[in-house]
Amino acid sequence: MLFNNHLLRLILYFHVVCFSIFIFASEISAARNIILMIGDGMGYQYVNAASYYLTGAAGNLSFERFYKCGVTTYSANNPITDSAAAATAMATGHKVNNNVVSQAPDGSPYQTILEYAKEKGKRTGLVTNVPITHATPAAFGAHEPSRNNYIGIGNDYLSSSRPDIIFGGGDPARGGSSYFSTSQVAIAQTLGYQVVYNNSQMSGLNPATTSRAIGLFAGGDMTYEYDRLPDSLEPHLSQMTIKALDVMNADPDGFFLMIEGGLIDHAAHGNWIERTTCEVVEFHNSVQAVLNWMQGRSDTLLIVVADHEIGGLTVTNRGAGVYPLASWTSTGHTAANVPLYTTGANSFLIDAYITNGVVDNTDIYFFMRDSFDIVPEPSGVFVIAAGICIFFPIYRRLRQ
Repeated sequence: MLFNNHLLRLILYFHVVCFSIFIFASEISAARNIILMIGDGMGYQYVNAASYYLTGAAGNLSFERFYKCGVTTYSANNPITDSAAAATAMATGHKVNNNVVSQAPDGSPYQTILEYAKEKGKRTGLVTNVPITHATPAAFGAHEPSRNNYIGIGNDYLSSSRPDIIFGGGDPARGGSSYFSTSQVAIAQTLGYQVVYNNSQMSGLNPATTSRAIGLFAGGDMTYEYDRLPDSLEPHLSQMTIKALDVMNADPDGFFLMIEGGLIDHAAHGNWIERTTCEVVEFHNSVQAVLNWMQGRSDTLLIVVADHEIGGLTVTNRGAGVYPLASWTSTGHTAANVPLYTTGANSFLIDAYITNGVVDNTDIYFFMRDSFDIVPEPSGVFVIAAGICIFFPIYRRLRQ
């Protein structure tokens, strides 16, 4: 009878151990998808401005409950970064000089997280509301000595990194030929890209039959949310986000998607609080669209971050529906830390990089690599073997 009691206890212990190992392993399996959302120029006060305007209080935007830490943003040659160096840091894990796009001092390319995801067989995408060859998307899909080499950046997209989805401005037929040329559009089509020019055409992309798509929705920057007319043919950032997710999710191997709210930066350079606030609100809508898509999923990591701050903005709440009172110290970038938010698969991994409440922007690259590279959850055989290794010391103790 005593032996039977021991046996029952041992069987129970063995099952508990195996189950615990399985649960732990399941929680740290590799992320299938990573979505990186960059609010260009979106410092802490920009987030407050949009929350004040939407709700009358701070802390209510879609991503704010996932706040993790601040981010340092200095570049290799300047305490105040530009967008190219900041995006390169996040895309490659390397500091570069301002204006440089994912390239080492000797001209050799730094592999980007987008290229790494492509190497792993995943789909990749770049979504922005500024020209598709601007600095932030460029840093993920191109390698150039200058962010102003727009045609060279476009060539890099088409000849090397080949993101599956590229949405933004830069339509040569509407004056955007300095960003993306007519010949590049033709080359893209020969490579299997469907090219769309308005929201209706974008909405018509069938995820089942669309492997690659380029959206050119304006000649240069897309229209500010504040200035849009009701009959605008341009998609909102949130609509581009939803369509990109629909198309890219068709790949069973997963995807990497970078989404930029680029017009936050452009409005901030003009110290236009109304336009700036509306752009952050639409960025919030885009994050909410991603969160809605993520419901019921455990395979996707979402990171929301800014690349730098602009203008030393401070805002005073004037209630919901009223643009906050704004005070600026300049129209340029600053060295201020910016916020980082994260949720979903392996979001806890960022904790290893946090020191005194901050991470560096290069850490974001390694955080994404870590999430993609975690060894998949063990098989049942591994779980049983691990359980046995823990089980036998318990068995010996009970037999004493």
